[in-house]
Amino acid sequence: MSSNLWASVDELGEYADSDYAYDAVKTASYILWALSGRKFSGITTTTERYVSVYDPFIRTGASTLSYWPELIEGNVVNTPISGVGRYYENDYLADGTSSNSRVRLRGRKVVRVHTVRDINGNIIDPKSYYLADHSTLIATPGANWSSPNVEVTYTYGTPPPNAGRAAARMLATELIKLYEGDDECALPQRVTSISRQGVSYTILDNQDFIDSLRTGVYAVDLFLKSANPDGARARARVFSPDIPRARRITGKEPAFELSVLDLYVDSNGGATLVYLDDINADFLLNDTSWNLSVTMSDWDSTKTETLSNAIDLDRTAGTITVSSSYDDVLSVIGPRDPGTLDVYATRPSPSNPSIDEVINLFTSNVIMQLGERVKPIYIA
Repeated sequence: MSSNLWASVDELGEYADSDYAYDAVKTASYILWALSGRKFSGITTTTERYVSVYDPFIRTGASTLSYWPELIEGNVVNTPISGVGRYYENDYLADGTSSNSRVRLRGRKVVRVHTVRDINGNIIDPKSYYLADHSTLIATPGANWSSPNVEVTYTYGTPPPNAGRAAARMLATELIKLYEGDDECALPQRVTSISRQGVSYTILDNQDFIDSLRTGVYAVDLFLKSANPDGARARARVFSPDIPRARRITGKEPAFELSVLDLYVDSNGGATLVYLDDINADFLLNDTSWNLSVTMSDWDSTKTETLSNAIDLDRTAGTITVSSSYDDVLSVIGPRDPGTLDVYATRPSPSNPSIDEVINLFTSNVIMQLGERVKPIYIA
């Protein structure tokens, strides 16, 4: 199931402050996703690499590339490589009509393609491809990218309808009542106590509604009946052994806890605005002897570079703006893992000008943000 929730904690009203709020929303989302036939997966943004089997008959001409054996879908295939690594540059047709200039994405349905990169992490011009049928990436005629080895960041999925979101809020609320032992919980109980003419006895409800993929809550079951009237257990799918299998790309976790100081970089670069009083750097407002610099490092600090023209100090607004281009970030941290950013203030020591005074203003993360920023639903 998608990790996307059908409702947010903030939508639960007076129950939003419950210790069980997030668990209840998560549970309600999962139950409704399953009982509605697994149709509404939610929206997910992912990065995947697509690698096709090498076929010498579709090459555009004689190649100067050497070859490297690679295991693809259980078969050992000779794939072309260049002097700096495996690469297929201009070695395949990209005429927009050949099936080899198309990439059928695994996620369904595709809502948006954010970024396409080649094996070296270079951004491919969006004008050289387009999305067809909410599923297939197709190269435009004359495009200079090759489909057998590309990395695609895209958003896919099906959001639940408004009725489903309302049902999730209601079910989550009742789950919170159940967890807290509230007698007003509307969820049906297995044990029912009945008192008749001074005689009390207990019966067990057979709860047939569970076999019918229902919850026993009237308003929630109205949605399930309309969304899944035939009681389907899962949505129908079609599989083809001829479609290349995608490899999910997952980088390492950021080196530091995420904060407002982090620099997120997309294909157009990135910038972050920092207020001086947030980093205890108000001394820069009136002292012009300080010079600012930005140092960027990869995840394990094996490569570090000082970026030129990457920082701007606005004394009037009391802010620092740190910016970087995509190419600069790619050359330092690479296409996968996040990196780190250090901002320094330096000046000659007043007592000994031959020695510099150095202050680390702040340290933060540098993150490739190829898709849309994910907004947290609940922060404890």
